[in-house]
Amino acid sequence: MKKSSTVLIYILLSITAAFLLLILAISSNSNIRTIDIFDRFFVSVFFIISCLIGISLTIHPGWIRKSIKGVFHSSTNNNLNKTSRKREGHHPNCDNFKNHTFRVKNKVYCTGCLGLAIGCIISIILIIFYNSFLVKISPEIFFYLIIIGMILIGFVFIEIISNKRNEFIHIISNSLFIISFLIIIIGITEITGNKIYGIIGIILSFLWLDTRIQLSNWHHSKICSKCCNSCKMY
Repeated sequence: MKKSSTVLIYILLSITAAFLLLILAISSNSNIRTIDIFDRFFVSVFFIISCLIGISLTIHPGWIRKSIKGVFHSSTNNNLNKTSRKREGHHPNCDNFKNHTFRVKNKVYCTGCLGLAIGCIISIILIIFYNSFLVKISPEIFFYLIIIGMILIGFVFIEIISNKRNEFIHIISNSLFIISFLIIIIGITEITGNKIYGIIGIILSFLWLDTRIQLSNWHHSKICSKCCNSCKMY
């Protein structure tokens, strides 16, 4: 299947998931249930674990996939997929990808991964505060949080495929991406009063994150296809 077709399927699934979650929020908004403190804590722990896994993936991308492959395949084939161009910040050291990374002294970092890691750290702090200060909040606030979260996700998807990329905006965009997951999860958990819907919100966040990855890969492949060099890393 072509990358463009895969990306289209992911986008349609993401839009459908957002639409269904919004319908659930609207239908539950008229019959608010107060969520049990232990259910809130359960959802928060699930989210924090997800963020910690996410941080580990920004530091060592693909380590889960590599670990699974290592169980079933011998490590003797590690040199089969050598490429003709080095990677820096797991991006090709090519002028076309300079705005995808930034350098601190002699270390090169991926702007997207850094932003996602920052977003995870901020979200962990925010969800701890969320559990520590149980202030009575109007249900409408939680509904607006879901709306804001979905708008942020849409903004990030558009920014990902933008040809005019600014490194610092990209870091902020990816940070807000994870924070958007947090406010959607809090919103749907509080509106429904049910931890199951909070967990569903977390699962949908993985779908949106995977869609972002597919968009990024598609954008990278477009950059490579327009390049006159023969390395074609994507």
